[in-house]
Amino acid sequence: MAVYDTLTYNGNEKSFSAWGFAYDVTDELFNQKEDVFTATILGVSLATETDTPTFPFEAAIIVRTNRSSSTGATNSFSGGSITFSGKRVANPARATGQYQGVTYKFHGPWYDLMNTDFQQLFLGGGSTTYLLPELVLNTSTAVSSGQILISVGDQIQAILQWLLDQYTAQSMTLPFQYIGRDLNSGVIDLNKTLGVYNYSVNAGTTIDPSLFALYLPSYIAKPMKCADAIQKCLQLSPRVTCSFDYSTSPPTFHATLVDNMTPATLALFDNASHTSLNIQSRDDLKVRCVNILYRINNKIAGQTVVDYAQDKYGPHGSNSGSDPNTGLRVINELIDLTGLGISYTTAHLDVEPALATNDAGGITQALKRGWWAAPRGGNVSKLADSRVRFQDAIGSQTTIPDATITDASTGSALNTAALIAYGLCDHSGNLVLNRIVRGSAHAWMIRSDGQAVVSKKVHIAAAMQYAEYDCTSTAGTPDTDTTGNRLGLANTKQHHVDCEVTNGVTQAYTTIASTTPGEAYIIGTNGIAQYLYNHLNVLQFEGNHAKVEVAFGTGVTLRNSINFSGGATTWTTMAAQPQSIRRHYGKKTTEVQIGVAKHLNAGQLSSLLNMWRYRRTWYNPILRTQNTVQSASVDQAVTAGNANTPAGLDNPLQQSIFSYSVQPSGSTPGTIAAGIVQAPAVVYAHSGLN
Repeated sequence: MAVYDTLTYNGNEKSFSAWGFAYDVTDELFNQKEDVFTATILGVSLATETDTPTFPFEAAIIVRTNRSSSTGATNSFSGGSITFSGKRVANPARATGQYQGVTYKFHGPWYDLMNTDFQQLFLGGGSTTYLLPELVLNTSTAVSSGQILISVGDQIQAILQWLLDQYTAQSMTLPFQYIGRDLNSGVIDLNKTLGVYNYSVNAGTTIDPSLFALYLPSYIAKPMKCADAIQKCLQLSPRVTCSFDYSTSPPTFHATLVDNMTPATLALFDNASHTSLNIQSRDDLKVRCVNILYRINNKIAGQTVVDYAQDKYGPHGSNSGSDPNTGLRVINELIDLTGLGISYTTAHLDVEPALATNDAGGITQALKRGWWAAPRGGNVSKLADSRVRFQDAIGSQTTIPDATITDASTGSALNTAALIAYGLCDHSGNLVLNRIVRGSAHAWMIRSDGQAVVSKKVHIAAAMQYAEYDCTSTAGTPDTDTTGNRLGLANTKQHHVDCEVTNGVTQAYTTIASTTPGEAYIIGTNGIAQYLYNHLNVLQFEGNHAKVEVAFGTGVTLRNSINFSGGATTWTTMAAQPQSIRRHYGKKTTEVQIGVAKHLNAGQLSSLLNMWRYRRTWYNPILRTQNTVQSASVDQAVTAGNANTPAGLDNPLQQSIFSYSVQPSGSTPGTIAAGIVQAPAVVYAHSGLN
């Protein structure tokens, strides 16, 4: 049985030679870049290959090595392993004086990620959803209500799943697979087990578990390809390598932290496998401290209030004074965040105690009389001075009774217990009965003791017995004074007032009209500073190593951290990060390139945080599922309208009629005209008798 390298296209598996490939067939696997398989067909008609190419644009192929066949005929192969699968992207034709041919280039699944937009749904008017050319990263609305801050691992999974969902919807072959969190109908199930923070990562996930513990602020940006969005998510994770495992069908996506890679040791200077070496340590990338300042722009009642929050991490832990804030190899970065937005509404209440009953505070004759006489009380102006004297027909003092209070809408009586049960009380349950003079009660009003403000329109009435004189009294107890001419005696004079009562007090009440949550961030444990420090406090290496593998295609991969034996002691445990692997199928050689992430190649530590430089203005991500971010509304007044006080209703049992020769004035009684006889002492009226 002979051993072959083969390529399968359109159901036909042929050996490289049967396809007409030249000797120089290679593939190169990259971190966060398209893997490339290259093969040249020599001696063909350039015109024919251009018009009717052997492999049309985006033709899907599978490359295998170590395949066994007794004849080498088409589809006669078995065994071996898959080393590459992807799509044809280019076929440049070349002709020289020595040869002519067409070189076909095929890209791995990163090609699909590089050429598919990552989009998200936004809710518009009429409950219509739209796929907008704008992204909200690190925040998800895939919860029962509102939004949730999601980890970098969750965001990468959402990007991968988006592409797979689009391919499925369009009946296209899925270019890759992955293992992440559990899915619920293709959506990350963030509600399971009380949310993402308590939801463990699946065993065997191909997205590194450390990425599910990294949370970044929301990042709002113009449209990106899926690959760009993944790279944006990993911009603060320079020691994470993205690769595809081609031994599965379709290939399996991996995002692996170097610390969690399986180590692979390559021999140096062994006169067998090693052919060249180029290596250096990157001591310049080790940091002494990471210091991040969040500048939070809050909008409080129309005024911008700027606050700062520090997230520093170094050898002494979080925000330790023992670690430097600046200086040599210290990362300093300022990240602007949109803070909390709050608008308020204010309403004023002007009230007066309703002293119409003992329980409401009218515990003395003077307090009751004062309330009934006051414009802000019962508004009976004639009770304001001592021309009205609370006395009976023989001059003995009478008592102002407790008023009866009835519900203005139902007419039902309201005793003290009923008023308290309605809520006209303080936090301890004591009756509070105030008349609203100006303003309106709102449902959002709260007393300083925490009791809700309530109000009710009521009818307050009291039947009083008093006499009216033509002058004021100079006595200390006017209600028993009979000085002057008595104009009349009201045995049951009813006064009443229709008003609105409340347990609120005189003050300005303020409540939040609307709030807009600001951007979330994490300081200390699982914060960005700690995450970066842990990544960059490890010595990294870069360079090249070439070796000949005995079992070609089954050796080192991008999911192996690299160590070297036979050289420096440090190299044996360096756990270097692989960046690319180049394999030559004809020579059966593999070259491994180790190094740091491409955005660190210039040695600029601060470039790690360039991801914040082009971020669009942040808005509340809840707009994806709600086309408003207002979280509260201000109600109209619960009740409205001014108090109404009609005149008292007379039920006179006695009337005195005089003709004055000298009119009364102030405290001086009038003089009755000579020859005028006073009317009978008692006149009965309203008796129903003629």
